[in-house]
Amino acid sequence: MFLCGYVSGAARGLAAVTEDDAKKLDLINIAFGTIRDGLLWYPSREATKREIDRLRGYKPGLKILLSVGGWGAGGFSTMAKTPAGIAAFTASCIEAADFMTLDGIDVDWEYPTIGSAGIDHAPEDRENFTALLASLRAALGPDRMLTIAAGAGKYMVEAVEIPKIVPLLDYISLMTYDMAGAWTSACHHTALYPSGHPDVRNMCVDSTVKVFEEAGVPADKLVIGAAFYSRRWTHIPAADNLGFGERCYDPDDKDSGFWGPGYGEISKLTDPDAPESKGWITVRDEKAKARWLYNPEKEEFLSYDDEESVAAKVAYAREKDLAGVMYWEHGSDPTRKLLGAMFEEFSKG
Repeated sequence: MFLCGYVSGAARGLAAVTEDDAKKLDLINIAFGTIRDGLLWYPSREATKREIDRLRGYKPGLKILLSVGGWGAGGFSTMAKTPAGIAAFTASCIEAADFMTLDGIDVDWEYPTIGSAGIDHAPEDRENFTALLASLRAALGPDRMLTIAAGAGKYMVEAVEIPKIVPLLDYISLMTYDMAGAWTSACHHTALYPSGHPDVRNMCVDSTVKVFEEAGVPADKLVIGAAFYSRRWTHIPAADNLGFGERCYDPDDKDSGFWGPGYGEISKLTDPDAPESKGWITVRDEKAKARWLYNPEKEEFLSYDDEESVAAKVAYAREKDLAGVMYWEHGSDPTRKLLGAMFEEFSKG
């Protein structure tokens, strides 16, 4: 089992990864490369290579991959329409991997056949996604890694050809966060288990793992995700459950349910000795293995992972014989408390 961290901000983000961080991690995914004119676009190659050399100096066995895509990053569907387009993109990925001495490529197409992120998409993306991965797999060879990030839901296994892509991949990273948001009532966005509340969307890590396993993905090719940031709902009345299960009552509030503060700020809101914590109530959901914060005066609700919940995810991955645990995103927790808690649980074997 391994521990993987997504690091955003290209070389700048990698520069913030310390020696202690590197020694706790087995893999780092650099986020993001994107597609421009059908080819991989990643301009920070020289600086990234220097940072990769630095980090491998701390831990020679550390694997470093470049993630290509991300939410709202288009170009995949158009590029993958033709064998020539796939071949050109593949060649650009290999060129970058060779120059930066990467250990592989992580494809983060969100999502084939689905245009929810406002990107180009088409029904034939399903088959073209397989062709793209087959091309990358062949070009990367047996000594470099090919992985994908996958949406946490049945929609993802229906959008791709699971039986055909699984043999091509080292593993699939399940984005088991953002499982609730502006489209739902205030609730957990990254819970390990369902809360059981009848009025909320009870998507969770456990249900997502079951969806992918039932679709034919073996446990040892599944990686679950933890969140180093929160989701924030505003204009949420307290009602009987400190905001949980309630909806934003202001129709003009377009920000409710979107991204909230990272764990660096969250840790202050939960610290009774910190002035920032005034008015905030911390609630532990033992059933879901998740936390939320609620401020009755501000009518704000924050769903987040804490040290206990990320450790529980590592323990779950061990119990289920999964490939590992990853998190988004490294820079969101300058306290390093979450990575420390994950590593401590990981070290138990």
